[in-house]
Amino acid sequence: MAVLAGAGILVGVAYTLRVLQKAFFGETMEALSTASRRPPQEMELGPISIPERIGAVLLIGTTLAIGLYPRLLLDLIEPSFNSPLFEGLRKAGAF
Repeated sequence: MAVLAGAGILVGVAYTLRVLQKAFFGETMEALSTASRRPPQEMELGPISIPERIGAVLLIGTTLAIGLYPRLLLDLIEPSFNSPLFEGLRKAGAF
């Protein structure tokens, strides 16, 4: 689980850095609009790339799987509530 979580963090960091680079260091809207001579609202976007499609399919698939069968995550989360850390919370909740 730790290796999968680490890989997920690395992928998230890579995509975040890519977005930040394009947002802050990419071409400005003025440069893009003067090149196309159309207002920015009417600019056409190109098709999404294969990695973007794979990412979207993974997110949609995971969301559907957890939404339709939440036991996938609940079975992993539930044992943590039996730890000694939560013993005080259980006693405080009981009258």
